[in-house]
Amino acid sequence: MDQTAPLFDDVRDAVRARICTRPFEAEPGRFVRCQSRRTAVCPSCASLYRGDWQRIARSGIYDADGHPLVGYRYFFITLSAPSFGSIHLAPKWERDAGRRCKCGQTHGHEDEKLRGMPIDLDAYDYEGQIRWHGALSRLWRSSVEAMRRRCPDAEYFAVREVQARMALHVHAVVRVPASTSVDAESMGRAARAATATHPVTDEVVEWGQYGMQDREIRPRLVGSEDVMPDMSRAAARIISYVGKALGYSLKDVTPGVRDGEATLERIEFVKRLRRAARLHVLCPDCPMGRPGDCPRRAHENLGYGGHVVTVSRTTARREGWSLSHLTRTRLREERKAWMEANQPEGRRGGLSDADVKLAFWLAEQSARHAWEVWQNRNHARAP
Repeated sequence: MDQTAPLFDDVRDAVRARICTRPFEAEPGRFVRCQSRRTAVCPSCASLYRGDWQRIARSGIYDADGHPLVGYRYFFITLSAPSFGSIHLAPKWERDAGRRCKCGQTHGHEDEKLRGMPIDLDAYDYEGQIRWHGALSRLWRSSVEAMRRRCPDAEYFAVREVQARMALHVHAVVRVPASTSVDAESMGRAARAATATHPVTDEVVEWGQYGMQDREIRPRLVGSEDVMPDMSRAAARIISYVGKALGYSLKDVTPGVRDGEATLERIEFVKRLRRAARLHVLCPDCPMGRPGDCPRRAHENLGYGGHVVTVSRTTARREGWSLSHLTRTRLREERKAWMEANQPEGRRGGLSDADVKLAFWLAEQSARHAWEVWQNRNHARAP
């Protein structure tokens, strides 16, 4: 047996370690997942994280049989960051093609590496962008309150996504009762008009007024008249988008692109943002006003220390987003129980290399089939 390979107490630990690329040894002989959210660090844990949130997103739109929930309307609302300096207009959509950039040129799709880049690196407000990120959680709560003043029963599933200019924006799916008189435009305006104060400087922060996208996900008939109303096409696109947004990280130099493909100008731009977050912008917990000594993750995450996803929770007065009451904690517990019930029995010691390889293959084949059966039976995928 290869003496350089890690030693495990039994087949179960070996299989678990192979699924996660960098398992953590919680105690001697017991390994747990690293739980990284970045695909570049651990594809398995990142995929699991995205899958959990996609299931929670679906549970607020579909019932357990995969049918759209009856009695609700859905709005897709986008909230963007304000401007912190002029950036290059490199067209991503056809509607932007041919528009003149503030740099004086007209960029084409071949100039995509300029997308989100400041026209003047020295004039960009790096600290302003980092401070805005530090107040984003407060600003979103203010927007939720504003929307609920218009519709008290509104529930939401919201994802923060990093733009090419490394500023966050929020995509929210808002669910309201079908009988309500509000529409996507009025809810979007209410959310966008909200303001908040920075937790350290007390400066007023607000949303940007560009890049808005407020629309209703409307039920639509498919096939013939005897087919029930189906919003799966529109809703499935939103759920797919959630997965894409979760795949990005504020640590990436260019969202969705390998860091090695970034230009020198892009690297310098992100380096200045990180320097501002690490050394120049205070968070509420900075010791003696020294951000460089603060352990909070906001200083390593471009000023934002909150969650990538937030959903409205079930309370005594509210249904919450997930009508089946799914949470990541519940999903982890269900997954742990399933694994305990379906993993092959381990054997202590005496494992040959062939034993381990065979256990890997058998466990993966069995797990893949059983998981698909269990998932389809309990929480149907969006069609």
